[in-house]
Amino acid sequence: MRVLLITNDYPPRPGGIQQYLSNLVRHSSARIRVLAPADPEASEEPHVVRSGWGFMWPTPRVRDWISRRIREFEPDVLLFGAPHPLAQLGPRLSRTCELPYVVMAHGAEVTLPGAVPGLRHLLGRTFRRAALVLTVSRYTARRVERMGAARTTVLGAGVDLDTFRPGASTSGRDRPVIGCISRLVPRKGHLRVLAAAERLSAAGTPVSVLLAGQGRLEGRIRSRAARATVPVEVVTDAAWEELPDLYRSCDVFVMPARSRWLGLEIEGLGIVYLEASASGIPVVAGMSGGAPETVVPGVTGYVAATTGQIAEAVGLALEQRLEMGPAARARAEQHFSWEAVAGRFDSALRQAVDRL
Repeated sequence: MRVLLITNDYPPRPGGIQQYLSNLVRHSSARIRVLAPADPEASEEPHVVRSGWGFMWPTPRVRDWISRRIREFEPDVLLFGAPHPLAQLGPRLSRTCELPYVVMAHGAEVTLPGAVPGLRHLLGRTFRRAALVLTVSRYTARRVERMGAARTTVLGAGVDLDTFRPGASTSGRDRPVIGCISRLVPRKGHLRVLAAAERLSAAGTPVSVLLAGQGRLEGRIRSRAARATVPVEVVTDAAWEELPDLYRSCDVFVMPARSRWLGLEIEGLGIVYLEASASGIPVVAGMSGGAPETVVPGVTGYVAATTGQIAEAVGLALEQRLEMGPAARARAEQHFSWEAVAGRFDSALRQAVDRL
């Protein structure tokens, strides 16, 4: 099967969607050619064709350039890496080139444009005419179905199981470590993690807290950590290769993500939950977007929203961590390996092509 992936989001540009698409391309059994923007830092890759633009808009010139690449590659299906803006070309390219098109939807790029009436209309048209919409979560699938998508498949997200893996047991420590590794922004819930840790310690379960990441809340978090009644370590300079060890230093991973701005700002899924699970750590996830889908409550972790719920969930996870940790790793191996995600991807695309 030959797939033409059309996207503005591809390495070396940083970001979650970029890494997601790159991993799909790497692990899929399909022959995939990528159409991506020009990037001065991009290395030569035989399967990637760079355009002459730093960002591709759905203009006639871009459409004509894509049409020429379609004639050269002769794909079985067109795949748009995100719903906006390039997927707006899907209906016309599908009609003129007589090919089905598939759209990928990750989360925020659906909720934010979907709240703007004009863009919502364009997204709805794109979803309705697509042969298939692939999503990272059931939450996102429900959103695109409400906007008109007739067929959706939930791929989930993947994690590198060799990089993120369990370490030595931490059960002998006097103070278990509650960790939150994510961007330091209001939605992620770092301040509620601190408050929950203090409540837990006051109730007789002494814990310490690790907060790692970068972001605009750093000053506020450091100020709050300095006043905390529990030991707190704030790490803002960790390199990517240090992240696995940070996860393994935790007894429970907590990120009580919440939706903001009337649901416009949500957690599409939360790769950090999967990285923690792969590291063999129980997870306490938030209630936002697809975050609850990353845990099996009572088996691999819990879902919590308020400070009281977070404290209770962390307490239970600490008591059950010797059972929950291996269960979290086993679930990651079964559902969140890139091989598993790519297998679902290949199967879904093949079915979309065979239907037409």
